[in-house]
Amino acid sequence: VILLAGSLLIPSALQAVDNQLSPSTAKPKAVENLAGPNTPSEKSWLKKTSAASDMVEVEADKLDVYKSKGEAFFQGNVKATRDDMLLKSKTLRLFYDNTTKKVKQMTAAGAVFIRWQDKDATCNEATYLFNEKKMILTGDVVMVRGEERITGQRVIMDMASDHQIVEG
Repeated sequence: VILLAGSLLIPSALQAVDNQLSPSTAKPKAVENLAGPNTPSEKSWLKKTSAASDMVEVEADKLDVYKSKGEAFFQGNVKATRDDMLLKSKTLRLFYDNTTKKVKQMTAAGAVFIRWQDKDATCNEATYLFNEKKMILTGDVVMVRGEERITGQRVIMDMASDHQIVEG
């Protein structure tokens, strides 16, 4: 299952959220081509968008969509990418505005790994607040940049200013 969020784009079998792909253009098997970390992906069947920086591309084994709640729940081998950020976890919840289809928040849980800029982090749960450009990492947080290493139970990061608050 692949979903591009920013304006939600889903293969036709999952049109409960959005109807932007026609059945003849959806190719869910393209997910298989995205399995390897350095494998080029086939994205040509997805609708082109103008604001690449707002897009979140998500791959997972399973997707449940709760349209009335404005929520998409990904499970199993989750991989999400946005600009220069990569996130891997067991589950991922995207919360979006039903009117605009813009993602407001995403929360990853279970063996979370995040790579952005020149940093790597692991934790139990990570929440990204899109409007505030903040990321909150909780549970056995370890952040590494080169030889620098920060650990704590909770880290709040302002992604715009690159300011971090470490607790515990």
